[in-house]
Amino acid sequence: MKLRFFSDKPRLVFFLCYTLLYILAVQAAAFVLPFVIALLFAVVMKPLFDTLKGRFRFRSSFAATAITLLIFGALFAVIGFLLFLVVRQAVSLLSDNRDLIAEYIRSPELFDMLRENLLSGGLLTAASSVVQALFQAVPVAVTFVVITFSMTVFFMHHLGDLRDRLLKRAGEYRSLLGRVFHIAYALVRKFIRSYLILYALTFVEAAFIFYLTGVEYPLAFAFITAVADILPVLGPGIVYVPFAILFILQKNYIGGIFLLLYFLFTVVLRQILEPRIVSDSVKVNPLVVLTAIYFSVVSMNIWVLFYVVSVFMAFRVLNQAGVFEKG
Repeated sequence: MKLRFFSDKPRLVFFLCYTLLYILAVQAAAFVLPFVIALLFAVVMKPLFDTLKGRFRFRSSFAATAITLLIFGALFAVIGFLLFLVVRQAVSLLSDNRDLIAEYIRSPELFDMLRENLLSGGLLTAASSVVQALFQAVPVAVTFVVITFSMTVFFMHHLGDLRDRLLKRAGEYRSLLGRVFHIAYALVRKFIRSYLILYALTFVEAAFIFYLTGVEYPLAFAFITAVADILPVLGPGIVYVPFAILFILQKNYIGGIFLLLYFLFTVVLRQILEPRIVSDSVKVNPLVVLTAIYFSVVSMNIWVLFYVVSVFMAFRVLNQAGVFEKG
């Protein structure tokens, strides 16, 4: 009876199976993340890969390696430049406040605090914890980058072959699976483009605001703001709020209050724009996306938003391909 009930409701079976697989994927996110990132890189850069192969007659392996080197080179260049600016800004702040820092270092309170921590072992414990965390983080980070790089080259080089092999093994479902691949590829590219538009808007707005308020290196901090915008609610606030507090401490009350007000405005604007842009790419009711954003904000868990958007994307792909039609 139960099997018959589910067999008559393929959409219900899809939602149940997808939810279960999504929960398992989230639990294993640390293990599958480099493969997912590599696959997304390969899908997004496929037009450039096809151009290098077709128009410029590059070998497939060489084109895949060259594009992957370009991606990772650009990422490392941006990260290195941002780290350089952060260190430079920190040195500048230390230099500007060297008298205050020197006075604090000579204060008896600091000496008493250090002595208490040394006697209790708290300082040594904290230092050993930091060193241990660094020793654990560095190999993990290096391995993550190596695996992501290698899998990006592999997916870009073999994506077409993997698709063809799956279609050959699909038998009578070959045309159906081909439609699923075609629709999914177009939808994922459109979805990524929609979010890139959102982050580009965040970058332009932040650069203008930082330039207007006199923040040094407005383009660099605007880029950090755009990257932080991935996080729900707090995103831009990770950059706006510290600068606002710094301005207020420097008695620049107008600049600090302006940044706080603009941060609130950005949050409200994002809640209006994101459902519209995402719903246009996924073709679902904006209220659904707005509800997903609300649940993600309340739970402070971005996986909720990813689940709602991805399940509707997958449902739309399968529905357009005719998977749910009764044969």
